Amino acid sequence: MRKPPNLVYGGDETPPAAITVISAVQHVGVMAIFLIYPLIVARAAGAPPDETVNILRLSMLALAVAVLLQALPRGPVGSRFLAPSIFTGVYLAPSLLAAKLGGLPLVWGMTIFAGLVEIGLSRVWSRLRAFIPPETAGMVVFLVGVIIGLAALRVMLGDGHDGMVSGGDALIAGASLATMIGLNIWNKGRLRLFCILVGMAVGYALSGFTGHIGAAAVHEVMRQPVLALPSVSHLAWAFDASMVIPFAVTGLAAAMSATAVVTTYQRLTDADWVRPEPRSIANGILGDGIAAVGAGLLGTHGLTISTANVGLVAATGVASRRIAFVIAAILVLAAFQPTLVGVLTIMPPPVMAAALLFTAVFIMIGGVQIISTRVLDPRRTLVIGAGMMSFFVISVFPKAFAGVPHWAQPLTTSPLVLATLVALSLNGLFRIGIRRSVSLTIDPGALDLDEVERFVERAAGGWGARRDVITRVESALQQAVEALVHYCEVSGPIALSVSYDEFDIDARLAYAGVALELPARPPTHDELIATDDGLRRMAGYLVRRQAERAHSTSENGMTVLHLHFKH
Repeated sequence: MRKPPNLVYGGDETPPAAITVISAVQHVGVMAIFLIYPLIVARAAGAPPDETVNILRLSMLALAVAVLLQALPRGPVGSRFLAPSIFTGVYLAPSLLAAKLGGLPLVWGMTIFAGLVEIGLSRVWSRLRAFIPPETAGMVVFLVGVIIGLAALRVMLGDGHDGMVSGGDALIAGASLATMIGLNIWNKGRLRLFCILVGMAVGYALSGFTGHIGAAAVHEVMRQPVLALPSVSHLAWAFDASMVIPFAVTGLAAAMSATAVVTTYQRLTDADWVRPEPRSIANGILGDGIAAVGAGLLGTHGLTISTANVGLVAATGVASRRIAFVIAAILVLAAFQPTLVGVLTIMPPPVMAAALLFTAVFIMIGGVQIISTRVLDPRRTLVIGAGMMSFFVISVFPKAFAGVPHWAQPLTTSPLVLATLVALSLNGLFRIGIRRSVSLTIDPGALDLDEVERFVERAAGGWGARRDVITRVESALQQAVEALVHYCEVSGPIALSVSYDEFDIDARLAYAGVALELPARPPTHDELIATDDGLRRMAGYLVRRQAERAHSTSENGMTVLHLHFKH
């Protein structure tokens, strides 16, 4: 694994102590923003203030467990990345329904169920690859970024008259966001690594100066005890069969989001990355599911690997796994110190909105990059487009499906759940009629190499193959066909067939003629000039270089050139 040039500290590197601690504090600051989700659910369930504070403190412990699970250096659990978790909007809509139906015990019980679903999916995730393609996971990441961005706007505009932002809020949010952007883009020193933390500090200072943080709120925070154990006396769990489907889909959506986030971490930390590493993804999903079960047992909201924090890693270039252990220590300390939780609970809405908007941009573009790695034909374009459109229908018109049967309401009230279902359903439907093996007959007397390229492009779009692999396949086949025609005494047509099985692409060129030599090394300059077969050997070397494996066989009186490409 080679470190990319824009990464300051790789996963196994050890930053200086000061950078480690400050980076950890910055990650905790971003994670703390999403405590708004358990807070919303607790308020919806009518939890008293003392119980709500306990929920937030236990939430810190759940987050500490989650970040440790992902950073474990060995074993079957965890992605091996600095991959903190956050309380996620994926769980929000079904949790609100559960809170309305059976209170917080039902929320916590069904969160455990969703985590168990995710654990089960992690064991068979590689077998589901054909049905849950990467571009759909990229769509989920993009939409999670949209959810975070919309949440930021609602935080800013929700309390304003007719959705208008006040001048003071605009000043605080603008100054915070400008600080983050300025340090990230123009600062080449260490301040770039802490751009979000510095921006939030600027926002807090301006909020105090303008009166957005009142003296009474600060006094209430300071009067909290220095050390106190969180209470667990309120914990209870319940289960309701009517909530199985929405929470099962939520577990699936969380697994898809985790897949895309771990893939993003792989791409960010490896300059030689070409394809997702399935074991890291499966182990990451397993850790994510265990963390969700832990969150339910601790009586808090569902969580998943943070798309916001991967945006922070992308923005700062600091990906050391050692930071995860400092993050966990800070979270545990916060759980036992009510004062620290109090500081987070008085975070001014404009500061929260600025941090959310900054990270949302990186998340959305990360999703677009995952989608763009695939060759998209009309089928896959419709899958992604329809999924996104269904998301925005619910986001813009929340009551669009208010008339659906009661059992279907959990599926249509969450934009992300609906978008995931639409995309997966259409992907399954559109797989009907896709040929896993295609063939083309090539006339050596009227050779058209562009037709070979078009043939591969048509097949690749239906398969959803990666763009970089298809480019390599096209180049290899064009070189192979040209070499066969010019150097292998071909008589009669060349039968080209290409097959795909989600993991590999195999090509066969059957023809009447001599076998193409496939040397492991190129001919020397003297061999190219002095020998008759120098150009033929060079052509064979170039073909072999493009494929993972290449060899020739004789079948039924025909010579067959086999080319294998790892997808």
